[in-house]
Amino acid sequence: MVPGNSWITITMTEPMLMNSLHHVLISTLLVLQTYLVFQNQQLRTEMDGVKTLQRDSASVLAESLTPLSEKLETIDAVTTKLGGATDEESNKKISALQQRLDLHGILITVNQADQLRAEGKSGAAADKLKSVKEPIWQAGDTLKEQKARLQGLMQPIDTLVAAWQGNDTTTAPDTIRKELETVLGELGK
Repeated sequence: MVPGNSWITITMTEPMLMNSLHHVLISTLLVLQTYLVFQNQQLRTEMDGVKTLQRDSASVLAESLTPLSEKLETIDAVTTKLGGATDEESNKKISALQQRLDLHGILITVNQADQLRAEGKSGAAADKLKSVKEPIWQAGDTLKEQKARLQGLMQPIDTLVAAWQGNDTTTAPDTIRKELETVLGELGK
């Protein structure tokens, strides 16, 4: 140390302090790196064990699930067949109900035409009655057993429409109404 020059003392100790600090940091980093390498090796060993367990578990699961999946496929095939039969039956019932509803709609239209005829509105009544021809024809195409009877209503409808258009409202559509009610009764069985 030089007397009176305190800054020289500080400057001389500063490199030593820095050097010591540098050695401590390097030593700490070396210890930390060694610790991390050791931890990495342990983790790799554990991961290899987990991978082995995973492979073993997967093979055991595959062996046990194969018979189960075969049983599920069999069950699915049976339920599909049952569902198809049920769907066919349901579709037939729905179709029969729809046919009855359509015929009820036609009958309502015939009754409305008769009401218009009774009110003296022969032109509107004729148009209303004429509008049921196509639905009756289509119902005859759908209902094979009643086809001849339903499509046989075309002539009486044409006769009534012509009479009503000529202002002859004395004849009611009773024969048409009765035939539709008879067909509805047969469908209700």
